[in-house]
Formats: sequence, C-alpha cells, structure tokens
Amino acid sequence: MRRCFSSLCLLLFVTSAALSVNADTVTYTFESPQFTLNERTPLVSRAPNSGLNTFRSSFTSSFEANSFQISDFPTNVLLSGQMLYAPSTSDSLTISFNMPVDRVQFNWAINIPGFPTPQPGLLILTSPVGSLTQSSAVVGGSFQGGTFIFSSTIPFTTFRLSANNNNLFAIDNLTMNTAAAIPEPTTMMLLGSGLAGIAAKVRKRRKADREE
Repeated sequence: MRRCFSSLCLLLFVTSAALSVNADTVTYTFESPQFTLNERTPLVSRAPNSGLNTFRSSFTSSFEANSFQISDFPTNVLLSGQMLYAPSTSDSLTISFNMPVDRVQFNWAINIPGFPTPQPGLLILTSPVGSLTQSSAVVGGSFQGGTFIFSSTIPFTTFRLSANNNNLFAIDNLTMNTAAAIPEPTTMMLLGSGLAGIAAKVRKRRKADREE
C-alpha cells in the first residue's frame, strides 16, 4: 500500500508539472534597440521591449505600406518617448504575433480636427474573436486619447486598429498577455491510465490480503 501511495504521489507531481503552464506578459514601448526613431511600417517580427524574448510581433499598415512610423512627437501625457504614430496619412494598423494572446492593453492618442474644442474621437479594435470601440477623452496634451483594454476568453493572434473620420492616431506601451496553453490530450491520457493502473494494483493487493 505504501508503494502504491508513493507511485500516486509521483504521478500527481509529474502531471501537475505538465499541466501548470503559465501565461506571460510582453510590453512594447517602441524604444531602442528593438525600434529606431523614424523607421516606418512594415515592422516585421519584432521582439518586445520587455517580457518573453521568444515573442514576436509584426506591425503593418493596411492601405499604404509606410503610413506609421516610430516617432517622439509629443501627443499627450499618456505617451512618452518613442511611439508608433501615423503623422500624415490616415490608415489602419494591423498587429500580428507568433503566440496567441487573450488580453491587450495600450495607451493611445488621436489627432482630432477642431482644436481647442474638438469632439471625442473613436478608436476601433477589430479581431477574429470580437471588436471594441473606445471614445477619446481629454487626458492632458494637445491630443485626446485614453487607455484601451481588450480581452477575450478565446485567444487570438492578430488585431487591427482604426480611427473614425480618418483621424490620425498613435499608440504606446502596448502590453499583451499570452494565453495559457491547454494541456495536450496525451497528458490527460497519461494521468487517466496512471490512476487506473494504481487503482487496479490497490484492488489486487486488497484481494490478496483478504485471501490470506
């Protein structure tokens, strides 16, 4: 019985290690050395400024290849240092990554005509698993903006950003949470067969004890 208990503990330990897959957080601040001031889209297969070093993202504009660039233009107080900005051409921005994520957060700014009393602008996030629209607010600085958060129970590997009325926009401090992996069927089969084997051994030992 003691041997069976030890085997059970070992099996549970190995299986729990296989099942415990942690999610990671990566952040893009668009600073060097990953990004260089004034370089333009497409920005392909870029590592994050912090977080999982095997994570890669690509940043592409939809209508004109070079619409977005790494800029340090002062937009609002939420964005500092280098950022990804469309300075002159209205376009949408597509961000794709090599690992599925389930949460995205970033700061944004939008250039709305009508300063100093512009109406709120809209930033629209579209992904294969859903979409979300956020209105801008006065946050300090010449551009309105905000902090955008999108999450989903279904992991995704790409999303697109666009603004209403062809307004120009910028993003900074892009943070994404990688989705925790789902255990493979073979792992679950290993656990099931191991528990069944131990249960059979316990029954056999009990039967032998009764016969004695």
